[in-house]
Amino acid sequence: MDNASFHKRLDIQQAISKAGYQIEYFPPYSPDLNSIEHKWAQAKSKRRDLNCSLDALFSQYSV
Repeated sequence: MDNASFHKRLDIQQAISKAGYQIEYFPPYSPDLNSIEHKWAQAKSKRRDLNCSLDALFSQYSV
């Protein structure tokens, strides 16, 4: 689980434990565990290759 403050609230932790789950937090900054960080790295690399803005990149490659 990420380190968002609402995940650390006692009532949230109790609800997770009551549901039978064990809480494991990610390290404070762990981009390798967050797949969106890999996609952002690809987008930034493509933007540099094409020498364009992120808006132009997204308008060209959006699904």
